[in-house]
Amino acid sequence: MSAPALAIELNVQVLSASGEPLQDMVVYAEPLDGQQLPATDKVVSVGQKGKSFAPYVSVSQAGSDVLFDNQDDITHHIYSVDSDARFSFKIKAGEQRLQRGLDQSGEVAMGCNIHDWMSGYLLLVDTPLFGKTSQAGAVSFDTPEAGRYRVTVWHPQLLADNNREAQTVDVQNGMKVTARLTSGMDETPEQESDDDFDFLSEY
Repeated sequence: MSAPALAIELNVQVLSASGEPLQDMVVYAEPLDGQQLPATDKVVSVGQKGKSFAPYVSVSQAGSDVLFDNQDDITHHIYSVDSDARFSFKIKAGEQRLQRGLDQSGEVAMGCNIHDWMSGYLLLVDTPLFGKTSQAGAVSFDTPEAGRYRVTVWHPQLLADNNREAQTVDVQNGMKVTARLTSGMDETPEQESDDDFDFLSEY
């Protein structure tokens, strides 16, 4: 029996154009040399908390289940209509729902039919190597395969083509990559209502 291959660590730090670390940026690495990577079994949770999506941005591998977790004491009616992953469902206070069928990669913009100020994004990617940056702008991956990878940074407020900036890196041993963005960031919208409305009788 052969020993399992040691994982190779890929560390990525995302910086703004002015050199400041950027938090909650989605980073994913796609193999370019035919490396075979096992699909992740990670189930990403998209919360509804304080009448907002929490977190505002989530990322998952296409084909994986995504858990919607209503932590509020009111019903939400979550929907997405402008992507290949269309869905619409009500989720009552304190309930969870496992959403399946999210098989196509791409951006999923989400809202709530009851609380129209709520907005969130789910990015579905074709790789198990994905994550979001920490407060220090850092994220790391363990890959079993060396070779070239396209490392992409995405955020819905990133003012770049398709809200992405990417670079190719050759991963042979543990390495650190700095992704210093050339594009700016737009303001993240506030998920807040201007009035006290929080419930419709039909819900």
